[in-house]
Amino acid sequence: MRTRTQYLPIMSAEVGMTLAAPLKVVKHGYTRFSLPLGHVLTQDNLHQMTVNRVEFIFVAAPDLRSDEAVAVDTAAVAGRVLKIFESADLADPTMAALFDQVLAYRNA
Repeated sequence: MRTRTQYLPIMSAEVGMTLAAPLKVVKHGYTRFSLPLGHVLTQDNLHQMTVNRVEFIFVAAPDLRSDEAVAVDTAAVAGRVLKIFESADLADPTMAALFDQVLAYRNA
Protein backbone atom coordinates (compact mmCIF):
# COMPACT_ATOMS: atom_id res chain seq x y z
CA MET A 1 0.00 0.00 0.00
CA ARG A 2 1.20 3.47 -0.88
CA THR A 3 1.80 5.89 2.01
CA ARG A 4 1.97 9.64 2.28
CA THR A 5 4.13 11.53 4.76
CA GLN A 6 3.38 14.80 6.47
CA TYR A 7 4.43 16.99 9.36
CA LEU A 8 1.68 17.42 11.92
CA PRO A 9 1.40 19.64 14.96
CA ILE A 10 1.32 17.43 18.03
CA MET A 11 -2.26 18.51 18.80
CA SER A 12 -3.33 16.87 15.51
CA ALA A 13 -1.58 13.57 16.26
CA GLU A 14 -3.76 10.56 16.98
CA VAL A 15 -3.35 7.12 18.49
CA GLY A 16 -2.46 4.62 15.76
CA MET A 17 -0.45 7.01 13.56
CA THR A 18 2.93 5.73 12.39
CA LEU A 19 6.13 7.77 12.70
CA ALA A 20 7.85 8.39 9.36
CA ALA A 21 11.03 9.55 11.12
CA PRO A 22 12.55 8.84 14.51
CA LEU A 23 11.53 11.22 17.28
CA LYS A 24 14.13 12.35 19.79
CA VAL A 25 13.71 14.98 22.50
CA VAL A 26 17.03 16.24 23.88
CA LYS A 27 17.23 18.61 26.84
CA HIS A 28 20.58 19.91 28.14
CA GLY A 29 22.44 17.28 26.14
CA TYR A 30 20.43 14.33 27.49
CA THR A 31 17.86 12.32 25.59
CA ARG A 32 14.63 12.66 27.54
CA PHE A 33 12.28 10.86 25.18
CA SER A 34 12.66 8.97 21.90
CA LEU A 35 10.63 6.79 19.55
CA PRO A 36 11.92 4.87 16.52
CA LEU A 37 10.97 5.17 12.87
CA GLY A 38 7.83 3.14 12.20
CA HIS A 39 6.55 3.33 15.79
CA VAL A 40 2.75 3.26 16.06
CA LEU A 41 1.64 5.97 18.49
CA THR A 42 -0.18 5.13 21.71
CA GLN A 43 -2.06 7.35 24.13
CA ASP A 44 0.93 7.22 26.49
CA ASN A 45 3.25 8.35 23.66
CA LEU A 46 1.01 11.34 22.95
CA HIS A 47 1.01 12.24 26.64
CA GLN A 48 4.82 11.96 26.84
CA MET A 49 5.20 14.14 23.73
CA THR A 50 2.98 16.79 25.30
CA VAL A 51 4.91 16.65 28.59
CA ASN A 52 8.21 16.98 26.69
CA ARG A 53 6.86 19.87 24.61
CA VAL A 54 7.15 18.19 21.21
CA GLU A 55 5.67 20.60 18.67
CA PHE A 56 5.61 18.60 15.43
CA ILE A 57 5.95 14.98 14.34
CA PHE A 58 6.51 13.39 10.92
CA VAL A 59 3.97 10.65 10.21
CA ALA A 60 3.17 8.21 7.42
CA ALA A 61 -0.45 7.51 6.57
CA PRO A 62 -2.07 5.32 3.92
CA ASP A 63 -2.48 7.20 0.65
CA LEU A 64 -6.02 6.41 -0.43
CA ARG A 65 -5.88 8.50 -3.62
CA SER A 66 -6.25 6.78 -6.98
CA ASP A 67 -3.31 6.69 -9.39
CA GLU A 68 -5.09 9.32 -11.47
CA ALA A 69 -5.55 11.61 -8.46
CA VAL A 70 -1.87 11.20 -7.55
CA ALA A 71 -0.88 12.16 -11.12
CA VAL A 72 -3.15 15.25 -11.05
CA ASP A 73 -1.83 16.32 -7.63
CA THR A 74 1.79 15.77 -8.72
CA ALA A 75 1.29 17.90 -11.83
CA ALA A 76 -0.35 20.67 -9.80
CA VAL A 77 2.50 20.67 -7.28
CA ALA A 78 5.10 20.76 -10.07
CA GLY A 79 3.32 23.75 -11.60
CA ARG A 80 3.28 25.64 -8.29
CA VAL A 81 6.96 24.90 -7.60
CA LEU A 82 7.93 25.93 -11.13
CA LYS A 83 6.05 29.21 -10.59
CA ILE A 84 8.00 29.84 -7.37
CA PHE A 85 11.30 29.18 -9.16
CA GLU A 86 10.38 30.88 -12.46
CA SER A 87 13.07 33.55 -12.16
CA ALA A 88 15.68 31.22 -10.67
CA ASP A 89 18.67 29.94 -12.63
CA LEU A 90 18.08 26.18 -12.47
CA ALA A 91 21.36 25.63 -14.34
CA ASP A 92 23.08 26.61 -11.07
CA PRO A 93 23.67 23.30 -9.22
CA THR A 94 22.79 24.78 -5.83
CA MET A 95 19.53 26.24 -7.09
CA ALA A 96 18.70 23.03 -8.95
CA ALA A 97 19.28 21.02 -5.77
CA LEU A 98 17.01 23.38 -3.82
CA PHE A 99 14.35 23.07 -6.52
CA ASP A 100 14.56 19.25 -6.35
CA GLN A 101 14.26 19.28 -2.56
CA VAL A 102 11.27 21.63 -2.56
CA LEU A 103 9.57 19.56 -5.25
CA ALA A 104 10.18 16.32 -3.33
CA TYR A 105 8.93 17.87 -0.08
CA ARG A 106 5.80 19.26 -1.71
CA ASN A 107 5.01 15.88 -3.34
CA ALA A 108 5.34 13.93 -0.09
